[in-house]
Amino acid sequence: MTVNDPDAVNDLIADLPEWATTEEIADVMRVKPQTVLKWNKDYGLKSVSVGSRVRRYRKKDVRDFLLKSDEESD
Repeated sequence: MTVNDPDAVNDLIADLPEWATTEEIADVMRVKPQTVLKWNKDYGLKSVSVGSRVRRYRKKDVRDFLLKSDEESD
């Protein structure tokens, strides 16, 4: 993926539902679910808790996080 390329990020997350689970994001990003949880806890990936054990991520927030992460890695 080209750094800071919104089109590449859009292509990457195109198949995610509007509200994705930790596992769905992990599958798309090819990382472990624990990595997604770490991004949420330590790096600002926004989520919404649904009950005490379920977490959902809005597609727009995932996109924003990926673009911001690319900028910070430059």
